Amino acid sequence: MIGYAGRVLYIDLTTGKNHTERLSHETAKKFVGGLGLGMHFWLSNSKPGVDPFSPENPLVLATGPLSGTMFPTGGNGHVFVSKSPATNGVGAAVSHGTFGTELKRAKYDAVIITGKAKQPVYLWLDDDSVELLDASAMWGKSPAETEATIKAELGDYYIRVAAIGLAGEKKSKLANIINDTTRAAGRGGLGAVMGSKNLKAIAVRGTNDVAISKPGKFFDMVQVFHERMKGPAAQKHRTLGTVQNLLINNNLFCLPTRNFKTSHFLNSDKISAEVLNEHFVAKIIGCNSCAMRCEHEVVIKEGFYMGTMARMEYDSLWAFGPNCGVDQLNFIIKATERCTFYGLDAQSVGVAVSFLMDCFENGLVSAEELGGVDAHFG
Repeated sequence: MIGYAGRVLYIDLTTGKNHTERLSHETAKKFVGGLGLGMHFWLSNSKPGVDPFSPENPLVLATGPLSGTMFPTGGNGHVFVSKSPATNGVGAAVSHGTFGTELKRAKYDAVIITGKAKQPVYLWLDDDSVELLDASAMWGKSPAETEATIKAELGDYYIRVAAIGLAGEKKSKLANIINDTTRAAGRGGLGAVMGSKNLKAIAVRGTNDVAISKPGKFFDMVQVFHERMKGPAAQKHRTLGTVQNLLINNNLFCLPTRNFKTSHFLNSDKISAEVLNEHFVAKIIGCNSCAMRCEHEVVIKEGFYMGTMARMEYDSLWAFGPNCGVDQLNFIIKATERCTFYGLDAQSVGVAVSFLMDCFENGLVSAEELGGVDAHFG
């Protein structure tokens, strides 16, 4: 099929066995995109009432027909789908970067993982080769450390890796799955599902091309989208990144502040995208096939947290900033970096912290119960 790899991989971590099945044209047409396929395969392989941490709860990794192509934004995505330990309903977490592209080039539209390994393992997909390798030495390491270890072990820097951190290993309901060092499949606690299976990481190397129908017309359309990205409507997003939405939302009085108690943050100018880019941004990066380059890596250049590096997006800036009443970028960047290190969803953690602050200010929790911490907003 054009746009699809045509293969679905099934892996049972309990037995270590795997097999592939053909992706039918009917399934691809009925369940559009990676999210559609992910939902379909999770529902088709799970049982009603399954516990999120049960070996019988499938963890599905899927890509869409645009994955692995040159199409901006859609050409670099992937999605994880499973029963969410955070909501006890179906959970889907999307991420971008290069991991989804590599999976598609390894000729997989979806990977369906069930069971539980006896010891920590990582899944190594090298085109047609499928292996479960020992990850005991990586257990307890951050996603970035795990990625570096796997690349060194397999002798290829260009391998793409999605991994969990300590939060996923401990089955935190806020655990995410980190790919490409700092990109995150964030919501739903699906990193905890991965940890419950003793699956530390998924590493992929793909060397195949993705078939495109009418390549000439497709590339013409890609060019049109890239030209639009250069236009004035996308200028701020292109130069400042997703964090530019903070001031926009604040000016529209729709910026959730202090645990959603108000919709306007008085000190938003102190943590704006303009300030962040002028004083903290060290590198601007684009995902595979996308010219928008909205990923901004920042570094704290002075003070107590000097040297701290993080990838900042609107979600984490808002969650640890206005929603917690914090107007100091050093603290926001450090909190974001810690979340990435432990494999935690920054937005979910920020919202949880703001809720705790609200409880503290309303006398529902005391400083004594928090080990002497003054948990006022700000």
